[in-house]
Amino acid sequence: MMAVLTACTGANAAEMNDTVVFNNPQRVTVMTNDSIQKVKVSGKEGDERFQYESTVSISNSTTKMIKKSVTRDENGLVIDLGYGWAIPTNTPQGHGFATFRSWEWMIGLRYCYTPKKALQTYSVGLWCDWRNYTVPKDNVISKNADDVVVFGEYPANVSETSSKIRIFSLSVPFLFTQKLGRNSKASFSLGPVVNFNVRGRILNEWTDGDVDTETSTKGIGQRPVTIDFMGILKYGDLGLYCKYSPMSVLKSKSENGVENPQFHSLTIGLFF
Repeated sequence: MMAVLTACTGANAAEMNDTVVFNNPQRVTVMTNDSIQKVKVSGKEGDERFQYESTVSISNSTTKMIKKSVTRDENGLVIDLGYGWAIPTNTPQGHGFATFRSWEWMIGLRYCYTPKKALQTYSVGLWCDWRNYTVPKDNVISKNADDVVVFGEYPANVSETSSKIRIFSLSVPFLFTQKLGRNSKASFSLGPVVNFNVRGRILNEWTDGDVDTETSTKGIGQRPVTIDFMGILKYGDLGLYCKYSPMSVLKSKSENGVENPQFHSLTIGLFF
């Protein structure tokens, strides 16, 4: 409208349909908000006191279409939360873990990038990850005099036993996500997760008569870096995930060359 008002060079005002043309206006003011647009013309050639005002309603649907066209597609930070059950595999012969007493939970942020109009998203993030590997009741994990992790049994006279390996990691996921249709809420994600295992401990608890005892043993020889392969199937905000590491949780040898027990990590759970 500004272009029309300033480009005209005639000497008169003419009106046809809904179009008003002013020749050589002295001042044009355009005021716009979310619902209306107001145009005010002050003065014209030969009449400095001339005044004209017009108010036009703006369609809400038009405004929404404009906003949508300049919005980037699904880029930015997302918060991830996961809870799962750990199922250690390749466990030492004669020993196992209690699946429903072994768990993992993780929380963190991920930056997502989606090319314009694409159904694929690429993301990288940082998660805090806690994993517990718990042995069946009455069994115990400990370190012997050679600093080797060993499996054994609690004495028969104790009760309320619990023995677990706990690993805390800072994890970096690299995920590729594919939506199953432009208007679909379903998607799947695949990719590696690099774990920096900054802390490992053995936690043991038991009750002997009226005495409750809890011990924590550090320096268990966890691998400093492990790599998991992760898959996520989501519908809306709810998802299922599976994560498997082909690398053993503990180092294969302690400082004196004696073997630590080897087992791998498999986790299945919920992802939000």
